[in-house]
Amino acid sequence: MIEAIMYLGIGFLFATLIAVCVIPLIHGRAVRLTTRRIENSIPQSMAEIQADKDLQRADFAVSTRRLEITIEQLKESNTSQRAEIGKKDDIINRFKIEREAQNVELLLLRAEVGALKQQIGASDIRLNIEQDQLAAISPSSDAARPFSPGRIVGNKV
Repeated sequence: MIEAIMYLGIGFLFATLIAVCVIPLIHGRAVRLTTRRIENSIPQSMAEIQADKDLQRADFAVSTRRLEITIEQLKESNTSQRAEIGKKDDIINRFKIEREAQNVELLLLRAEVGALKQQIGASDIRLNIEQDQLAAISPSSDAARPFSPGRIVGNKV
């Protein structure tokens, strides 16, 4: 059992010794790569700095122009939609005016129908009164009446 623990300890110490030898190599490589990356990102001369500024200006100008084009397209679509809405509002207003005219005409027709019904009622009343007066004036026998639709004249129908 002690022998197994000793082999385990020796293996641990050997792995630690290898790690201590390899870690500086890995660290050095990481430092070199990072340094190279930082040096490449920093411009070397004024010409590179100016070129970088010009590139950024060009990118900004392109994006600004794209936004301007988008804004123009949106304005055009907005004006066309407003024109369509205006046309539809005109149509709606015409329909409203026609509906109001039809409502007025309907009211006039209803009033006319009511007046005609009253005239018919008044005519019926006058006719009934005249028939009653005529019946009161004329004798009640059928022989005295000159013509009656239901009367038989000389045994002929």
